[in-house]
Amino acid sequence: MIENFLQYGQWVILFLSVMSLYFVSSVKHETRLNGYILTGVSRFSGAAIFVFVDLYAFVIANLIQTFIAFRGYYNNKKAGEEYKN
Repeated sequence: MIENFLQYGQWVILFLSVMSLYFVSSVKHETRLNGYILTGVSRFSGAAIFVFVDLYAFVIANLIQTFIAFRGYYNNKKAGEEYKN
């Protein structure tokens, strides 16, 4: 059962990662913010799956990317709020 979860979970994470890249590349502020959130969620999910298959280097990489994605979200959200005011 765990093998099926890992096999299909990787495809879900790949799909989420591609969608997040699509959203982050948008010129619309709200779409870009959603892309940052989706990037963080997909990277964190990737880290969680890699824990189960003992690929700790990938866990560290995914956690770093999660931090960067959420930091980008908050920085852009703050910049967008300042721009509106």
